[in-house]
Amino acid sequence: MAAPRSDTKWRRHIIRQLQHRDRHQKLHFEALILSYNQLLAKSDMVQLWRDKRDPHLPSAPSLFPESENVTKLQIRHQEKVNRLYQENGEFAQEVFELNKQRKRKEMELQATQSRLSELEAKLAELEVERGQLQVRIDELEQANSQVKEEYDKLQQLYRSQWEQLRKQELKGSDMIRSMIDIKVQAAADLNYLNEKPKRVKQKNLEKDLAVVSTVPIAVDTDASRQVRKLSAEAAGHQEAKNFKPFRSFRSSSFTLSTQPRFFQSFKGIFRKRSSTCFSEIDCSPTNFGAAARVPARVRHSLEAHDGEVNAVKFSPSSKILATGGSDRRVKLWDIVGGMLRKQKTLEGSNDGVTSIEFDPSGQQLLAGSYDNTARVWSLKNCELKCVLSGHSAKVTAAKFKCYYREAVTGSHDRTIRVWDLSKTACIHSIPVLSRCSDVVCSDSFIISGHFDKKVRLWDSRARMKTSEIPLQGKVTSLDINPDRTQLLSCSRDDLLNVTDLRMNENRLELRAGGFKCGADWTKAIFSPDGCYAVVGSSDGGLYVWDTLTGKLESSLVGQHRSSINAVSWSLSGEYVVTVDRTKVANLWSDC
Repeated sequence: MAAPRSDTKWRRHIIRQLQHRDRHQKLHFEALILSYNQLLAKSDMVQLWRDKRDPHLPSAPSLFPESENVTKLQIRHQEKVNRLYQENGEFAQEVFELNKQRKRKEMELQATQSRLSELEAKLAELEVERGQLQVRIDELEQANSQVKEEYDKLQQLYRSQWEQLRKQELKGSDMIRSMIDIKVQAAADLNYLNEKPKRVKQKNLEKDLAVVSTVPIAVDTDASRQVRKLSAEAAGHQEAKNFKPFRSFRSSSFTLSTQPRFFQSFKGIFRKRSSTCFSEIDCSPTNFGAAARVPARVRHSLEAHDGEVNAVKFSPSSKILATGGSDRRVKLWDIVGGMLRKQKTLEGSNDGVTSIEFDPSGQQLLAGSYDNTARVWSLKNCELKCVLSGHSAKVTAAKFKCYYREAVTGSHDRTIRVWDLSKTACIHSIPVLSRCSDVVCSDSFIISGHFDKKVRLWDSRARMKTSEIPLQGKVTSLDINPDRTQLLSCSRDDLLNVTDLRMNENRLELRAGGFKCGADWTKAIFSPDGCYAVVGSSDGGLYVWDTLTGKLESSLVGQHRSSINAVSWSLSGEYVVTVDRTKVANLWSDC
């Protein structure tokens, strides 16, 4: 309110100044007019006196001027009066102009005062509104403080309930493990009791073999005829002495006609043993793959990491799931009742994780990282075993070999390296012409995908390139089917290619209308039985194709809000897990 008062003061000051000037100039003109009137009166009096003057009287120059002097005086006074009239006109014109300016200023002053009154009224309204808003703000702050107190209480209650739930889950998992251990021990005891008669029978059979090996076989020759001349008593005594376990043989001789059936039983025993040992040693995925179930819905969804999730992989037993993200961690999960439950966290990486791979036994985990290294953890104690360092750019792919303690890594530094895990050393480096995006391997070959739109096949024993397969876009991922005869590649031209490795030719091109490859590291994989191919799209959709016909089997959209980075299908064929850029991991099943 201080500003309007100051404006009123200067307006009043201007008005007073104008009024003072008007009065001052009016006083000047009044004195001039009065002097002029007095001069005219004196002139008239002089004229009257001259007319009435007696001509007989002598002139008195000391008292009255002469006629000529009077005329001159009149002329001078007339000139002076004319000048005064002229000045009066000029002053009158100036006064007129000043009056016009005064009126204009008064109108402006009135307009300004009216505008000032309006602004003062509006200011008063705004002050009232501000007061109301301030009251509203105070009320909202008070309500917000109450809500915050309630939220803090609920948060504290939630944490306590969550801790209790965790404790109950841990207690339940411990009870389940103990029950499983008890059942496993009971099954082992039952198997031992069931196999005991077989072991007893085996021991008896071994004894019988030892006895049979000491008895000569009778052949129908001259020598056998001489042997038959032995007395029946000696033969019977010999039979009772040597063939006591074999009561079914009536004769004292063991002819060749019974020999094939007898040894056939032992061949069956040794064949069973050899086949059992082979199944224990063979690490090929075909021994574990099951009929795949096409996913239909999301069973469980959660935020798996504190940042973007780049990799996901099931263990060979399908009991453990591993995820790797940009938060530098590898997390291990159990699947309990169709839900993901965090089990352990593997730490040690200095940057985001790019790829994950289990060894065939499921006891070790290999992960590539943005920090130009790959790391191997032991899953028995979750300890870091070794760090594979030597690349000069990020490691985009890291895979185990099957039978040997070796691993293969691909990097953006345009090299593929083979590592001896027992020595933690690079035993071979393959230079390439383009950045490597993914690798797959076995004991005899390595297949790598690159940004120059080519898939290269390498002989790991001869350490040389055998062939190249050109594609239409940058390669983002590679996968090989369980039979190791088909190669699945995903590229940035929104296309999946199925290549026959026996002919080095593209057999199928898999495409769909809504599928868009979302990144340079988008992963596409085969199902465990090799009958399907699955990949995630940039819009969060999941697409499944039949690899025999090339037909789109399923397209599931709306479950992810961002691009899907990686997919993993459990070797049991039951579950599929997808991870995306917004920290989310979804567990899919067919029902």
